[in-house]
Amino acid sequence: MTRDAHNDMPLPQVCIVDDDDGVRHSLAALLLAGGHSAQLFASGAGFLHQADLQHPGCVLLDLRMDGMSGLQVFEEMRQRHSALKVVFLSAHGELSSAVAAVKQGAVDWLEKPCNEHTLLAAVARATELSLAEAARARQQQMLRERWSALSPRQQEVARLLATGQSSKEVARTLGLRDPGRPIDPRTVDTHRSAIFLKLDIRSSHELGMLVEDLGASAQITR
Repeated sequence: MTRDAHNDMPLPQVCIVDDDDGVRHSLAALLLAGGHSAQLFASGAGFLHQADLQHPGCVLLDLRMDGMSGLQVFEEMRQRHSALKVVFLSAHGELSSAVAAVKQGAVDWLEKPCNEHTLLAAVARATELSLAEAARARQQQMLRERWSALSPRQQEVARLLATGQSSKEVARTLGLRDPGRPIDPRTVDTHRSAIFLKLDIRSSHELGMLVEDLGASAQITR
């Protein structure tokens, strides 16, 4: 995967999926003039088979094609949780289908032939959304890995600290849960320091947000 050397984020890809040779190459020329190189696909099936659907970016997808329609390709992308954002290309008279596609999650639709400014604006918007989602996914993965690095006991303490309990309250709660394993508040403090270090956080407020983001709070046993 190609990445930006400055921020380690993947460089967005741009794909054109249209069964009309002239349209594909015309769009590619417009994109090239705007600083984008595009991958061209003559069919929806070929695109689904050859493209990296998990690499963020934008796909310009024709609504009506021989074989798989644009809507069928879009639905398959959704089923595969593709990172690509879709901008539909529609011919005159396909307005209702294009609007319906946007309501289903496409970023935009463009009527052919495309205006250069409108095309580049749509591609920029779609790639920006795709990269933002990719960044959020990477952040979530990093947080999950940090959470997994905690011991089971540390995770248990972290969930309680995330609710705003003090070390004394956490020690009391854990003691009530398991009378055979009493815990001292000072031990909770030690766990707290280790938890904050492993999760790279500095406050119980940050811990609360992290636990909520990960859905780890749902695992708390009352």
